[in-house]
Amino acid sequence: MSKMITNRHILVITMAVLALLALIPLAQAQQYSNTAPPFSIVSISSTPSPTITGISKVSITLIYTGGYYLYNTEFSLTPCSGAVVSQNPVFIGWLNPGQEVTVTYLINSTLPINCQSTLTISWGAEYETSPRAQVTTYIQVAGSGSMNINFPLVVYGSPIITAYTKTQYLVSNLVNPVELVISNNGSGPIYDLQANVGIEGATLAAGSNTLIIGTLNPGSNYTTTLYVLPTGSGPVTMTIGYSGLDQNGNVVSGSISISMGVTTVSSSQVIVYPVNSSLSIGSGRLVIGIRNVNPVTIYNVTLVIASTQGLSLAGSTAYDIAEIPPGSTDYVYVPVAVPITSSSASITYSLTYQYAGGYPGSIQGAMTLSVLNQPSILVTGYQVAPTPLTIGETGSVSLNFVNTGPVPAYNLNITAIPGPGIKIISQSSTYMGTLNSQQLSAVAFSFSVTRVMNTTITFQIQYTDQFGQQHVQYYTVPITVVRNATLFIQSSSQVGQQGTVINYYRFHRTNYFTYVIIALAVVAVAIIITVVLLLRRRHGGST
Repeated sequence: MSKMITNRHILVITMAVLALLALIPLAQAQQYSNTAPPFSIVSISSTPSPTITGISKVSITLIYTGGYYLYNTEFSLTPCSGAVVSQNPVFIGWLNPGQEVTVTYLINSTLPINCQSTLTISWGAEYETSPRAQVTTYIQVAGSGSMNINFPLVVYGSPIITAYTKTQYLVSNLVNPVELVISNNGSGPIYDLQANVGIEGATLAAGSNTLIIGTLNPGSNYTTTLYVLPTGSGPVTMTIGYSGLDQNGNVVSGSISISMGVTTVSSSQVIVYPVNSSLSIGSGRLVIGIRNVNPVTIYNVTLVIASTQGLSLAGSTAYDIAEIPPGSTDYVYVPVAVPITSSSASITYSLTYQYAGGYPGSIQGAMTLSVLNQPSILVTGYQVAPTPLTIGETGSVSLNFVNTGPVPAYNLNITAIPGPGIKIISQSSTYMGTLNSQQLSAVAFSFSVTRVMNTTITFQIQYTDQFGQQHVQYYTVPITVVRNATLFIQSSSQVGQQGTVINYYRFHRTNYFTYVIIALAVVAVAIIITVVLLLRRRHGGST
């Protein structure tokens, strides 16, 4: 049988053995490609967004514990919340056995994040080094592949604690209420929050300096009122130290300093004064200004006024203002009546108010006002004759007026300004000279009309006062023009007389017609009788 094994058979067997030897590495490579390389997550760190919604940074550190070299390695993150806005996947390239690598991602999401996410690791090929080569030589033992690692992604927000007060000045020698606001302006809550208040340059007049706040969520405030009594004239420094726990259980602590000045207040820094120090005769308004020069606000301001001479108060005598901020002025409007006999006037006032904390303040005083004695022309009436006017007819208009002021009106001049369809025949301006106080006067103008219409004549009244200041006022008179005299509107007595004449005429005209008819009837009857008698005589002779 050995004789039957030929060279041909030996050649075939040799080729089969070589083929099997060549397939062994491929089988091993196929086996390696189906086995994922071992990776382990060493740590995950995060930097949360400072706001609830924003960009948070997540860093993942892994260690590769496999025995082969990985080529073209990439790490891709699929977060359970939000979206990755940085480079994704992160390209690493070669990865050596036992190498530690950290990949970082920026995630735009709403905090907190606490859910299962996926990290996908992919590579282009696996290699090993040849132990027989004199220089380092890499031999590919497997192809490309990928694997997923599921892990909990946890990003909690971080609290940011701030403190402030709106109080800038403290009043010396007074207990000042100071409203303190502690806020969480971060992206995560703080638990078991406590604050301790320390003060330099002042003391706490009431309450405890330890504040038990508890939980303070993002965007929330804790407000309390501290009562501070300055011990000197220097600035007061308030220090707020706080501590608490964040969502990770880490201790959050810090301190905040607030500085406030110290000032002195007095009633002399609240000023009451007349805005219009001069009044006119008759009804008017007195404006009183209240200015707060203090560096702090005054509250519950009440002004009570009383007249002593020269004027009468036409409205209320008490006026309330809720508050006047530092450096501000508020105004009170007082209606008054000044008689014609007044040359000056005066009032007294009492002002009460409160500082912060209810501490009272007050001021009293008087103010003297001058009265401006000015002439004042009052038109008391007018007359237009005839009324109404017809086209082409000449009319006249007169104006009656009086000086109601306490002093004369000088250089009094009255000018007639005609409206449409009116032509002034007389002089259009009349100089009256001086019109004394309470003196009556009148002025008249003649005019003609050119067309049918309703029109006006306006009078311009000019005069000067004792100081030479010129005053101008206007008064308008209506004028009615009709087509002819039959359109006149007559009085009731004229209508009655005219009706009597018409009735008398109608009565006598009726009687006249009656007499004529009766006469004609008598004549007709006489004619008929004459004709009948003549006819009878004629017929009788024939018979």
